[in-house]
Amino acid sequence: MRKRNCYDKGQRSSTKAILKVFFFALFSLTILGAISSCGKQDAQPVNPTGSLGSSPYRWVVGECTTYQLGYSSSSTSDFRILFGDIKSSEPKGKEIPPGGLVFSFETTVKGDLETTILEKKAEGYLAVYRMRNLLLTLIVNGYNDTEQAETVRAELEREIFASISPEGKIHSVLLDPSMGDLSQSYARAILALTQFVFPGEQTPKNDPWEVQEEDPSGRYIAEYRSCNETKPTETSMKTFCKKKTRYLEERSKSRTGQVEASKTIIAKGEFEARFDLARGRLSSMNGTEWQTILIQNKKVGQVRNSFSIDFLRREGLKSSEVGSLKSLFSTREKATRSVSLYVEPSPEKVEASIHQRRLGEETLESLLAELKKGESSPDPNFDSTALYLKFKSLIYLKPESCQALGEVLSRAGPKSLTMNILPKALSTIGHPQAQAALVQAIEAHSKDKNALFTLIHPLATVAEPTEQAEEALRRLAFKSKDPEIQAMAQLALGAQTRRIARSSPERAKKIVDRFIKEIKRSSSTEMTKQLLLALGNAGSSHALPEISELAKSPSPDLRATALRALRFIDSPRAETLLIDALRSDHDSSVRSAAANALGYREMTEASFKVHKQIFLEDSNVTVRLKVLDNLRKAQEAFPEVRRLIKRAASEDPSEEVRKVAKNIMSQYPENYFKD
Repeated sequence: MRKRNCYDKGQRSSTKAILKVFFFALFSLTILGAISSCGKQDAQPVNPTGSLGSSPYRWVVGECTTYQLGYSSSSTSDFRILFGDIKSSEPKGKEIPPGGLVFSFETTVKGDLETTILEKKAEGYLAVYRMRNLLLTLIVNGYNDTEQAETVRAELEREIFASISPEGKIHSVLLDPSMGDLSQSYARAILALTQFVFPGEQTPKNDPWEVQEEDPSGRYIAEYRSCNETKPTETSMKTFCKKKTRYLEERSKSRTGQVEASKTIIAKGEFEARFDLARGRLSSMNGTEWQTILIQNKKVGQVRNSFSIDFLRREGLKSSEVGSLKSLFSTREKATRSVSLYVEPSPEKVEASIHQRRLGEETLESLLAELKKGESSPDPNFDSTALYLKFKSLIYLKPESCQALGEVLSRAGPKSLTMNILPKALSTIGHPQAQAALVQAIEAHSKDKNALFTLIHPLATVAEPTEQAEEALRRLAFKSKDPEIQAMAQLALGAQTRRIARSSPERAKKIVDRFIKEIKRSSSTEMTKQLLLALGNAGSSHALPEISELAKSPSPDLRATALRALRFIDSPRAETLLIDALRSDHDSSVRSAAANALGYREMTEASFKVHKQIFLEDSNVTVRLKVLDNLRKAQEAFPEVRRLIKRAASEDPSEEVRKVAKNIMSQYPENYFKD
């Protein structure tokens, strides 16, 4: 029995951690709750004027409306796909382990919900929601978490104040600050589900109509329309259908990276609402919705929510109770602030929650011991991906551990597991301490080109390079006596410069000036080409005059390299040079280089015209294939591309072009290329 108690305690702790991660990392599952009966006292009607009288709702101060609600939800999420950045190091077919990144939830809630109008305000009404008699179950990863369910149930019974527009939209809510994050998410979800919002007119003249609303998952556009025939005996009852046409895409930046992560929610399903126009109240609403959640266009979760809401009664509260509730509102308003139904999660909080869950009870010592074991283990099933993910979380949560990791890397062999795992983990997190560890290892291996091949690229790709990281690559790029190390460091320094330019243009300009200086004093074509490639990685318009001159070189090889160096430069002049070279350079390798560089840029109208001309007229198959690839990527903006591809698949004189065109068509629905 003692063992079971220990397990239960550990399971409860684990479940709480899962809930914290899940609700912060992605979206709050929508639930419902319920509430009890109201007091009995005649309510005083509001006689609104102006816009407050335009809504079909009949808002009355002191009047309490009670509904019965029922809800069921099932959801799954799998975040592993977002963390597969070293999957290539694993045996083919091996999957990333769950590691706290896979969840399943089942939720049911039943009860009553009462809403009382407390006060008329200039922008609408102040209302209070109170819940009673809640029955709530919460099953997480197959475990019935009765303790957490009871906590949520108790916290949901606290008063929730809301600011409501005359048309029924909830603008903000004021929650008890002692409520936990999970309960607050549920509370906002409950209120969001009850929203039925009319347009600004008393009856919608334009049917259907759209309203931007919110729920804990995000902001969305809701479409309302009249639906179904009203029964002859219910002349005052009107039936509407509501659906979420689309969620507005959310983008956020992590603390350790500049790349924006987009969240997309695809919603399906519909709700039917019956509104009593004579009495000015929502009578019922029921339906089912499905949500598919994508992060960075990768599916990470899906949700199914079903609910029903039915009117029970409408009564009046005593004036003393209304006064007491208003007094509670004033007190709470001084202690906390109102929030919207959608509270955008802090990227830092989201990221930290995921890392905390993944790291668990592991420490620097335990992970280094596991790494040492992996180094000596002949076991082909050793899970290096899981170890890599844990090291990433350790680096994120405990930056002070980076000094020890730098020392470990400084002693590691170039082909070791340590060299495979730690540089990538340090680079992905990329804070100053992580960069210092990489610099420490680079300095220790400054003459070992095999180790440097593994260390330099990660340092070059951190999101916000420090001056220390910049100086480490500068030394190797311009002072190393080994030509291979020097070339590798120059390319890396160029890529690093593009990232430095985001926050420190002056630092970036100094590096570009150094590359230009080295090009001007270069004594060989090969060295000039090498420096041009590095300069191209920087993508600086400051280098455009120098690159433009080299793009006129009589050497086709040098012209081609100069054109490749234009790929990241955001300038109309750079695009003009590339388009002109693609159209008119007599050397096919130069035209191919121009097409390759244009492939990094968004296609413009001028670029499309030349791409089309070259695809139809150029005699070189290599050039045409590269142009075809660019056209393929631009077919949404230029639908004519589909006709070109379809014709090429059956009529092109080149068998290779026909084969590639057919392969492109096979990746799309059958009718996609119809005229």
